[in-house]
Amino acid sequence: MISLYLLIIIIPAAGFPLEYLLKRFTGLYSSLAILASLLILIDAYIYGGNIYVHYTWFYNIDFGIYIDHLSLIMAFIVLSVSLIINVFSVFYMGKDPRNRTYFSEISIFVASMLGLVLSSNLVFTFLFWELVGIMSYLLIGFWYFKPNAAYAAKKSLLITRLGDLSFIIGLSIIYVSLNRIDPASPLSIPYLISNSGYISKIIGKYTLTLSLMFIFIGALSKSAQFPLHVWLPDAMEGPTTVSALIHAATMVTAGVYIIARLFPLFYYSYSMYTIAIIGSVTAILGALMGIAVNDMKRILAYSTMSQLGYMFSALGMSGIFFYSGVSFAMYQLLVHAVFKALLFMSAAVVMMYTLETRDIRSLGGLFRKMPATAILMLIGSITLAGIPPTAGFYSKDEIVFLGYAYFERTGNIVPFMLLLITEAVTSIYIFRMYFNIFLGKTKTKAAENAKDPKFIYLIPLIILAFLSLFLGPFRYNFYKFIDPHVYIYTPPAYIEVVTVIAALSGIYIAYIIYNINFNSGLYNIIRNRFYIDRFYNYIANVFIEISFVTGIFDRIYDNFLDNMAGKIVKTGTMLKRIQNGSLEYYIIFLLGGLAAIFTIVEFMVML
Repeated sequence: MISLYLLIIIIPAAGFPLEYLLKRFTGLYSSLAILASLLILIDAYIYGGNIYVHYTWFYNIDFGIYIDHLSLIMAFIVLSVSLIINVFSVFYMGKDPRNRTYFSEISIFVASMLGLVLSSNLVFTFLFWELVGIMSYLLIGFWYFKPNAAYAAKKSLLITRLGDLSFIIGLSIIYVSLNRIDPASPLSIPYLISNSGYISKIIGKYTLTLSLMFIFIGALSKSAQFPLHVWLPDAMEGPTTVSALIHAATMVTAGVYIIARLFPLFYYSYSMYTIAIIGSVTAILGALMGIAVNDMKRILAYSTMSQLGYMFSALGMSGIFFYSGVSFAMYQLLVHAVFKALLFMSAAVVMMYTLETRDIRSLGGLFRKMPATAILMLIGSITLAGIPPTAGFYSKDEIVFLGYAYFERTGNIVPFMLLLITEAVTSIYIFRMYFNIFLGKTKTKAAENAKDPKFIYLIPLIILAFLSLFLGPFRYNFYKFIDPHVYIYTPPAYIEVVTVIAALSGIYIAYIIYNINFNSGLYNIIRNRFYIDRFYNYIANVFIEISFVTGIFDRIYDNFLDNMAGKIVKTGTMLKRIQNGSLEYYIIFLLGGLAAIFTIVEFMVML
């Protein structure tokens, strides 16, 4: 009976051949496969308790699934949001000539993410981690005939491969360190998280920290965190539904999940403060860069980068509150999945009815043309901004309050201040986008002809909007489901007021500046992404120049070897003539050789 739960991973993958082979009802089979997997997952919830199904694969590495409260929540987020996006994709991608390929790739993508979440061993977690990266490459470059899409796909693949290399180095250190001490199951997830304190003592905190920092770098690349965030904005060249899936429920959330999954190990290492600071810095950087772009999909991409920074910061600050930060980070992940899918799908509707216009400066006045879409995107925007009583208000403020508690405990105010400032900046960039799209007058003929789609196509968005508004009251149930002993910090009343004022003031500022074109020095720095991309290009060019110089030496060395080979061939050809089968020749050369040897020996004796 329990082995049935392996089908949670297998069934979505079955959508791949079905979508390819069955030409009718495109998108139906992958949607039904995801739904079936979701129903089995619900059965796992009803079953209760942890589910650990594993089989020996190779030596001391097992293959199987491990379902506890954390992986159950994550798999539920992946499946439910993916199902909603997949159903909407039937409408959005229905007329694309390669729609069967699209739904086939989505099926493998979702199955890969489920494998990453539910694997019982870090080896298979890594294998599915790689498969998620490969499928994201294919989906980002889905319209590969567009140069920008092909470039974006390659960029995402190369940068995430750096993180993947770091990830496997971290796994190797853990494996080598534990294999000589406890060779039974050194990379089994249940073993690692239930014996984290023992492992820390056995292999030492410094070795543990080193291995986990390599894994953390892998998480940074997957979740587009500073300084490995540069691939995410360019990844917007794929279909908008792909962007929704990557940002809401799959690839970029993988990094957050792997830190939460291995949190008991991270807790006993020296890496927690680093995670908190990088998360906080990424949150403010992503928010600032979102202000200075005019492409609506890129604005949402920077939003994802920023919101994931909140999650990493919460995980890092859990160093003083144990699992509380994990509960807050995962709740933020859930709420973010809902409102980010809503925002991307609303953007997809706007683009569909404005001839794929992505520049917010070319839109305007769409509230009158698309009132239903405008209201749905407004709900997503206020949830992202953290305006009460939306779920975003509770999820984000809980992390800000955690930052204040962290300040009280450690005296370090940096995470709290960065996250608080990010609240205001978040409201600015998302409402600057919203006001440009829906307020004012229409500026193009495409915008003039825009309209809402049929009601049936808006149902997935309405479901997400409802969840965005009403998930908040259930947060304590969520926290306690992950950690029954979760610590809920109650900040001073003025801190709660300040967070709301920050969010509301951001909306007011956005209304004042939304149609103003800035050209200040600071604005240009932000618009150029703080020149981080240029710095990476400079480093790459340095290595290209070095490779050019080393290439010269390689050519010289290759020519030398080629010439030597030619000389050897010529010498061999000459010597080959000696081997003519005549005994007289052999005797003559033998005597000549002996005479030469005797002459040399005699000469050396005389010396």
